[in-house]
Amino acid sequence: MNIKKNADLIRADQLNYQTEFQLFSQKIMSDTKVRRLKRFTTLPVLLDFLQRKKLVLLDPKLWDDRNDSEVILEYKARKGIKNLFALCFTYGDETVHHWKTFSNGPSGCVIEFNASKLFEIIDAIPNLRHKKVTYKKLREVENKDYNFEVEEMPFIKRWPYRCEEEYRFIAESDQQNQSFFEIDVPLSIINKIIISQQMPKQIYDTIKKYLNAIEGHESKRINRSTLYENSRWLKQFKNK
Repeated sequence: MNIKKNADLIRADQLNYQTEFQLFSQKIMSDTKVRRLKRFTTLPVLLDFLQRKKLVLLDPKLWDDRNDSEVILEYKARKGIKNLFALCFTYGDETVHHWKTFSNGPSGCVIEFNASKLFEIIDAIPNLRHKKVTYKKLREVENKDYNFEVEEMPFIKRWPYRCEEEYRFIAESDQQNQSFFEIDVPLSIINKIIISQQMPKQIYDTIKKYLNAIEGHESKRINRSTLYENSRWLKQFKNK
């Protein structure tokens, strides 16, 4: 009996330690100032954005991740909100996960924004909230002592997605027959545009010329990803 009791105490201590470490890690993440936001997307969305200069927030019910969308829809129901729209970014570095999940294939691309300039715009828009997503483990939310604020529900996600380092915009509206929410933004808040390395070089050259025409000049902000083949990386192993 004592052996079992001691084992239970050890497991409880381990769980408490893991929870405290997780909270400490997330506090560090939340306290880190966001300087850039990356929107992983596809070429059609990029072209629409460059032409119309609008970011488009959509209904989360369209998302593949039901764990995520169902929690947001539950928040919407609890708050009695008629319409809710979201747009997701990452404040971290690019990863294979980002490319494979959100920008897969030759039409994948990334738009990197100056975060502070973007925040200035959206902070002036009523009923639009934005913040970093918090990641929770299943056993943490199953704990009988776990509580959450309803207002935080749209910004909670499962632990396996923590590599995304997501930053989320949420817009709420009571307007009738509304299927999306748009934000006007100038192209000047773009830091850079990165095109997937899976796009063939000759097609990339054509696309870059087209994007330069929209910019009105030869832009240094438009480049091709080097995630799958980086000459600087390879040089360190081939030339030594």
